[in-house]
Amino acid sequence: MGILLNKPKSPIGRNGKKKYHQGFYEIKNPDKYIGDPTKCIYRSSWELKFMMYLDFEPNIKKWGCEVMTIPYQDEKGKFHRYYPDFYIEVIGADPEKCERIVAEIKPYKETQQPTPPEKQTAKTLESFEYQAKTYQKNLYKWTRSIDFCKKNGLKFWIITEKFLKEKGIL
Repeated sequence: MGILLNKPKSPIGRNGKKKYHQGFYEIKNPDKYIGDPTKCIYRSSWELKFMMYLDFEPNIKKWGCEVMTIPYQDEKGKFHRYYPDFYIEVIGADPEKCERIVAEIKPYKETQQPTPPEKQTAKTLESFEYQAKTYQKNLYKWTRSIDFCKKNGLKFWIITEKFLKEKGIL
């Protein structure tokens, strides 16, 4: 598997522990990688494992991490740029024609609309409000990304832990 380079500092939560696992992945097959191989950053352990899979999977012709920008306008008319986690070219039956995929890795829970908490305290309601806003923002980005991908001959995938487990990545 790949070697990890210097790790950037992970954000620290209120409890003093790291919020998530992040670092730079050292590409082992640089001919497959699109972009600057010294800036291949993972922001979760799932992203790291998926990078290793992409790097060594023979059916992956090309791949890149945060190498694509999808411009979009939010519901208030403000312009934003979305950087999906991965761009992937998968070799199909005809090696000359690759399936081009834009992929985002998210926990399944974050792909579903949150439900109001049973026990309603200030903290649970605050958490629910944050989850609802995050879900709405992601849904908006993903909807715009699907449109962008259709116009450009790409597929848009949201990869959850279920897919990663099915592929033996987790």
